[in-house]
Amino acid sequence: MGDTWHVGLVVLVYVCFPKGAAENFIKTQETEHTLLINEVNADNPGEDTSEFVELFHTSGQTAPLDGYHLVFYNGNGNRAYKVLNLRGRVTDSQGLFLIGSSSVNPAMVIPKNTIQNGPDAIALYYGKGSYKEGMSVTSHGLVDALVHKTKKTDRADTLVKVLTPGREAFLEDPTFRAVDESIERCRGADSQWIFQVAVPTPGTDNHCLLTPELNSSAVLISEVLPAAPPGDLEFIELQGPHSTALRDVVLVLVDGRTKDIYFTLDVHGQTSLDGLLLIGPAHGETPADLPFPENTTRPVLRAGPTAIALYRGHSSSFVLGKGLPESGLLDAFVYTSDEEPDPELLETLTPGRPALLEKRHQLGDVSMSRCSCCSVTRDSTSFILSRPTPGTFNDCPSKRFSQALSFCLHGADCQEWLLKPEEILLTLVQALDGSYSGGVSAAYFREPKAACQDLGLVFSTLLTARSEEQLSSLLLAFNASLETPGVVSFGGRNVTAGSSCFKDINTPDLPPEIPEGTVQEAKLLINEVNPDNPGAGEDAEYIELFYTGRTRFHLQGYWLVLYNGRTGRAYRVLELSGHHTDERGYFLVGSSRVSPAPMIGLPPNSIQNGPDAVALYHGSTAPCAVGTAVTAHGLVDAVVYTARQTEKAEQLLKVLVPGQSILYENDSHSTEDESLSRCHSLSPKLQSSFQVTRVTPLGENLCGSSSVPAPPAVRISELCLPSGFVELEGEPGTGLAGLSLVFFSGKEGEARASVPLQGTIGAAGLLVLVLDGEHGQDGTNLTLKDISASSEGSGAIAVYSTSVVPSGKATPESLVDALVYTCEPGTAGGHLGFLGPSYAVPCNGDRPLSLSRCGSASTGLQFALSEPSPGLQNSCPQQALAVDLHLCLLTPNCSTWTLHHRRMLESLRRVLVSSLEEDCSCGVSELYVQELNLTCVGSLVKVWGQVWARQLEQEQSIKTWLQGFVASPHPFSVDGRVLKTSPECGTPKNVLPMSHSGASFQAWEIALFVVGSLLLLFLLVSLTLCFITRHPQNYSTIEMNERGEIAADF
Repeated sequence: MGDTWHVGLVVLVYVCFPKGAAENFIKTQETEHTLLINEVNADNPGEDTSEFVELFHTSGQTAPLDGYHLVFYNGNGNRAYKVLNLRGRVTDSQGLFLIGSSSVNPAMVIPKNTIQNGPDAIALYYGKGSYKEGMSVTSHGLVDALVHKTKKTDRADTLVKVLTPGREAFLEDPTFRAVDESIERCRGADSQWIFQVAVPTPGTDNHCLLTPELNSSAVLISEVLPAAPPGDLEFIELQGPHSTALRDVVLVLVDGRTKDIYFTLDVHGQTSLDGLLLIGPAHGETPADLPFPENTTRPVLRAGPTAIALYRGHSSSFVLGKGLPESGLLDAFVYTSDEEPDPELLETLTPGRPALLEKRHQLGDVSMSRCSCCSVTRDSTSFILSRPTPGTFNDCPSKRFSQALSFCLHGADCQEWLLKPEEILLTLVQALDGSYSGGVSAAYFREPKAACQDLGLVFSTLLTARSEEQLSSLLLAFNASLETPGVVSFGGRNVTAGSSCFKDINTPDLPPEIPEGTVQEAKLLINEVNPDNPGAGEDAEYIELFYTGRTRFHLQGYWLVLYNGRTGRAYRVLELSGHHTDERGYFLVGSSRVSPAPMIGLPPNSIQNGPDAVALYHGSTAPCAVGTAVTAHGLVDAVVYTARQTEKAEQLLKVLVPGQSILYENDSHSTEDESLSRCHSLSPKLQSSFQVTRVTPLGENLCGSSSVPAPPAVRISELCLPSGFVELEGEPGTGLAGLSLVFFSGKEGEARASVPLQGTIGAAGLLVLVLDGEHGQDGTNLTLKDISASSEGSGAIAVYSTSVVPSGKATPESLVDALVYTCEPGTAGGHLGFLGPSYAVPCNGDRPLSLSRCGSASTGLQFALSEPSPGLQNSCPQQALAVDLHLCLLTPNCSTWTLHHRRMLESLRRVLVSSLEEDCSCGVSELYVQELNLTCVGSLVKVWGQVWARQLEQEQSIKTWLQGFVASPHPFSVDGRVLKTSPECGTPKNVLPMSHSGASFQAWEIALFVVGSLLLLFLLVSLTLCFITRHPQNYSTIEMNERGEIAADF
């Protein structure tokens, strides 16, 4: 009864104080949603034609915006004057979404002069609330907000109170810059988000120069340009807080060979509105804020090795020809052209960091620019070689031009190197710097990570560049370095670097990629081919490529080759380097009449009708030349086709897609144009993935119908191990003639046995094949013994649409359905991997268990462990017996959970299932965990979802396990990361057992308590009002306050 009164009291508080409850709800929303207002430009000089609001998803990746609304409030009246529903919109590949005037090229255009200057507000909401123009300001569903103004005297008290309590309205000071300015979000002290006024950067990274991060120096070395011949331009640019007077700072230049000081200068003056101060010749092309002294010998900046240092103090404390002092150092930068600087000097100024190599052989002036301001000082690796930008922001790499990279270190001590990603990165930089003429530094790379995998250590990072052209060149240098495994030195030990750490790679010479969580999971494929058009024009031909990562993908090192089937030789070779897919992963090569327009144009009648082939290759050089024979070296994907059934292309089939049949582009499929479209799988070099459809250039393939007869609609329904049965399902009366059931064992996918099928599917839509030599329901007699995974770790059963039994290893040709199982999770793969996901079964189990089809193809996982049910409906987990899952897990770092959300979810699912099965031994598998999701904020991972059960007894076991799991003090590991449960999320309401009648009775108790309390409250108010009316106050002296007004209204 005590619990009932507690619950009732909570409900009563919520009823009586809804505002407080709403505020708590808003806080929860803020922590669970990671979409933020990133930049606002509400006021432009003159007419407001460049207004914009930029949103940012903190994952830094493409994210859907369904459920979000952006609301603009007028500070005069506190009502919404504009509401934008973001349903159906997505951020770009960097997590940005731009809304604004047409001049800023936004994803969502609004008319000019739409965003009011202030005092006003912009608020971001999430949820199913009613958001419409004219609504009053509300905090319900609030995710983020910015209250802004353009005059210091402006006030917006109500907007601040509701949307940003405790924070004043932000001033977009129009005097900050002569041209234009915006309000930008940046990381402040302790990684907290703050706003600052800065240069507008719509659709790109914000220029975040934060005073708290500039340490005690308040100024850093930003850019250095040494002069080559005397008289050339040379300068040193410093960076600090904007419009700030600098004093008590000394610039010191040091000879890198002798460690002696050869130049000093007291730094004084005021930084610009962008926080820059230029030191250089008095009469240079760009006026210097602080000129070199007139009697200074030029060039001041020597070719190197040279060191530049900033010290606190005065130049009188430094003696020319002597060494550096031991204290007062603020920042330092060391560079050289060929000779190594003195090691002791390096250790003094930039400990643990090498000097930057200045490359004088490049054409034109090249400066050395800082590109990772401002959290790192005394680090030469944060500089890059770039074009000079005196008096303006540096020309730095951007995530707009980026590509994820990975490589494997074979033979490395994985655990030892897991904690040294920066050392691995510096070695990668040295390797690329030797093969890329433009110079490479660590500032080109972001988010270095290391992980153990099979044969070694996988290192992954994000390569950024200053342009598309530079990114293409850097990718070419990287791929060339991994084409043949090379020996590199780490910490004095030699290890071999290669493109992958996997033991088996089915597709040779694939480019190195690291989509989320697994090497080479996402890939570039041939998606659609239209070689033959109606009529004689042949001017609508095209080839469509598709990157399965569904984001922009650079095609550096890729080649398209068109082969003639009669000669077996190439008749056209296309280089794709320098191009990239669109934001959805599509790339089009085609004739002039194709719409949308192709990225690479072809003359009419360029793609032959057949028998011919289209092949996709990857490599640093062309795989072949026009007129040369077909090759499989570097092959990524291929399609061999014909327009006439009688024609063959035996040589092309043998080399490009061995063991498979030619594709027939049937022109009778439609009265309009048709194409060969990828519809059945994302497996490369698999002819059966294609079918004839209507043309869809740069769009989703229309796979609803096919001119090719489909195989019988039969699939595997249940497999009972060990020595049990196989159950097939299909439409009643479906004939099985021409189908074969094949059993594979071992990771190599060797065929152990096969049986040609016959007969029909029964009236119940099922057919049971018994494996112990007895007769199944259809009279089929199979003398197969112990078809299990216990002996060799993994195995598979497959249905093929052929009466000729495949021999040897598993093949995708003529495959109808398959089920892969293993008793050692993680071991399945190799030649069985293309058959589908691997399902775990008990090793040497004492009792029979089945893998039963319970999910749909859209869910990914389709089979679950269950009790055998031959000839009956499968015993599957049910939502009606679901146990809610609410967990809080402590983690030292949220970045991995955010960047690799899907991979971490899958790992967590496996850990939860393993823990549950170990606790209850009740036959559960991954399909039992449904709707699993998580968010990570700070150091807390919040997990929610459901665990379904098959029977009431299993449901009770799951509840008992969950209660123990939440309360357990013992840490556990997910994807190599140690976690502990936290009580912050609380215990879900259905963890403790409770009968339905008890729950119902408790609900009545709560309801009675709330109703009784409300009646008592109403009675007390009535008595109070009665007392007041009988004893009136002196209204000549009373002043009614807000609380009195509320009581009177009540």
